[in-house]
Amino acid sequence: MMKFLKINKILILICCLTIMGRNVFSADGALKLYQKGKYEDAIRRYNRIIKNHPDWEEAHYGKGAALYKSNRVEEAVREFESAIPVKNPKQKSAVLYNMGNALYQSNRIDESLQFYKKALELNPKDMDAKYNYELAKAMLKQQNSQDKQQNGQNQQKKDQKDQQQNGQNKQEQQQKEQQKQNVQQQQTQMKNRKEKEKSQKEAAQILDALKENEKNLMQERMKTQYSGIKKEKDW
Repeated sequence: MMKFLKINKILILICCLTIMGRNVFSADGALKLYQKGKYEDAIRRYNRIIKNHPDWEEAHYGKGAALYKSNRVEEAVREFESAIPVKNPKQKSAVLYNMGNALYQSNRIDESLQFYKKALELNPKDMDAKYNYELAKAMLKQQNSQDKQQNGQNQQKKDQKDQQQNGQNKQEQQQKEQQKQNVQQQQTQMKNRKEKEKSQKEAAQILDALKENEKNLMQERMKTQYSGIKKEKDW
């Protein structure tokens, strides 16, 4: 069974204030707007109060509650932070509790645990704070387990990708080496062919030279033979 965060402690504590020098009637008007569900109007009213009394923790708390109801959770967190210094232990416990709720809704579950814990320290009998504390602790455990599982899956995918990449790189390297060997082999064959052709050409030139020498030698011999024959005398 799915458990949900208990948020029924969004209390507007201004209704019981009698602080000298502060516009309690204006605060009461903001509270009435909040109770009617007119949260944006309530926020504007609280803004006017805070402008005149920037250190009034209860006004920040009221604005934070209205922001929370308007799903402006991050802004609510800032207002609840400004309300934490409130001195009344019961009010402070409520502020810490709702600070925990706002952080939980912002998915800052580990931080929300600390505020639920502080709220329980001020009010150990607060069953809502205890419930939300246990819920947040269970959710954080589940989240950590999911993160660990996701990290494991991501690492496995990364390892597989790296393995494939390494295999591809190795294959490409082998192909490059093979291409290099083929080029070297072709160059060697071409060099050998050229040397062979050169040797054959040189051999042919030598043979031609020998033939030419032999021809010249024969011609010289024939000249010598013909030059040694005596001419006939004229009658």
